[in-house]
Amino acid sequence: MQTAALQHSSYKLKVASSRGNIYDYKKNPIVGEEKDTIATVFPCIQTAKSLSKLLSVDEISEILPKLKSGKPFCVNIKNSFISDNYIKSFKVPKRYSDDQLAPHIIGYLDSDGKGVCAIEKAFNNYLDDSKGYINLKYKVDALGRMLSREDIAVENTMYKQTSGVVLTIDKDIQRIVQSIAQEDLPKGAIIVTSVPNCEIRACVSMPNFSPNNISQALDNENSPLLNRAFLSYNVGSIFKLVTAAAAVENGSSPDNKFCCTGSINVNDSTFHCSNSKVHGEIDLMGAISLSCNSYFVNLTRGFDGEKFLKLAMDFGFGKPIELAPEMFLSSGNLPEFEVLKNASSMANFSFGQGTLMATPVQISGLINTIAAKGKYVSPKLVLGLVNENLEYVKKNAPKPPKQIITKRCANVLKSGMIAAVEMGTGIHGKPENYLAAAKTGTAQTGIKDGERSVIQAWYAGFYPAENPKYSIVILSEDSNGGGASCGPIFKKIVDKIYSGFPEKFLINAK
Repeated sequence: MQTAALQHSSYKLKVASSRGNIYDYKKNPIVGEEKDTIATVFPCIQTAKSLSKLLSVDEISEILPKLKSGKPFCVNIKNSFISDNYIKSFKVPKRYSDDQLAPHIIGYLDSDGKGVCAIEKAFNNYLDDSKGYINLKYKVDALGRMLSREDIAVENTMYKQTSGVVLTIDKDIQRIVQSIAQEDLPKGAIIVTSVPNCEIRACVSMPNFSPNNISQALDNENSPLLNRAFLSYNVGSIFKLVTAAAAVENGSSPDNKFCCTGSINVNDSTFHCSNSKVHGEIDLMGAISLSCNSYFVNLTRGFDGEKFLKLAMDFGFGKPIELAPEMFLSSGNLPEFEVLKNASSMANFSFGQGTLMATPVQISGLINTIAAKGKYVSPKLVLGLVNENLEYVKKNAPKPPKQIITKRCANVLKSGMIAAVEMGTGIHGKPENYLAAAKTGTAQTGIKDGERSVIQAWYAGFYPAENPKYSIVILSEDSNGGGASCGPIFKKIVDKIYSGFPEKFLINAK
């Protein structure tokens, strides 16, 4: 709603405007879902009486000077509606709802209505060019007085704001994940991608924020405006999947046994399994399932560091990803090849410790590759731009997948991940229907909060394990073990998606 301006022999009242829309992958609107009612008021005694039935005493006091001015004006009557000889009402979209879906992906606007961050900023020009508006024009005399309350011209181009940006987000899944995160994830991120094309169906960062109240978010010490799904974190044992892939691809048999005594020595350094747990004699599937550090340290003895790093990069580690124009993920961090020539550094790297860092979206790329039988596709967020008829005027071409590990290797990793959910570290994420495949991670950061060590917890998997539909990555920032803290969240998500939308899994029915 804006102020009116005097122009020649007419008085233009700007009622409302709205810029281009933002849609999910089915072209369902993500913004502008809720409506306000804007009333245009011709000031007189009759309108004062009508408005007194809709507005509070304080609201009437606020508009009293406008009622006395003699000039038409606008007032937000919210969910009410009135239309008579003196008042016209228009339903207009609110840009954001109070519980806005995917605010970290959508972004927000500044006081001039320009995009500040995320999709609102990345496509600011297109969304701004797609602006629609409602104006009323009244005839006035030379002194600016209304000549008639009936001779009013209405300009309405709100249809233009149906042009916009189509994302890969699925509103149904986004709503499920966002609701669960608000209940169970104080700080962290959740990414859901579709298999095999790695399109982002849901992206949640916690704590959340409201685009309608940015000042509150700015005052929050937990920095809710940060999109934690795009930030890099210590990875921990999730990276064992890359180590296992490197070994299998270079000829190591998954059946090779190793006797874990709870720790292993490399040069002058001792590396322990979690809580120094003794796993006994295990093969690769058991090592993935039980997340045995010692097995993976032993596995990388004599590894070719250069080939190892290249495979990690093929999986998307250490590289920035542009999800939209100038909307980049953090590239994370990979150790230098020279560093891995040190046996202790290689040992640390084998189970995801040291300087290794990655974003939840990058981890989604890793998990999606295993679910897609070894084919890597860079994660995607934007499908294209549509006009006011919802016809694509620009559609992003899908990037071709790259076979970075063999199907056999992907199946070996999947077997270990299924075992992790069925009887290993991922058992807390075991769903009610079908099998799931997952890997847990508990990453040391080297940061202390008093006497307490800061830990990043991960749970990353796909569902159903056979003929996967979705990959799900959960990061719980400054938390406990990944299986215990993130596993129940994984289970809630897949169970809720399955029970709410069983048709999504019909192609997977046994």
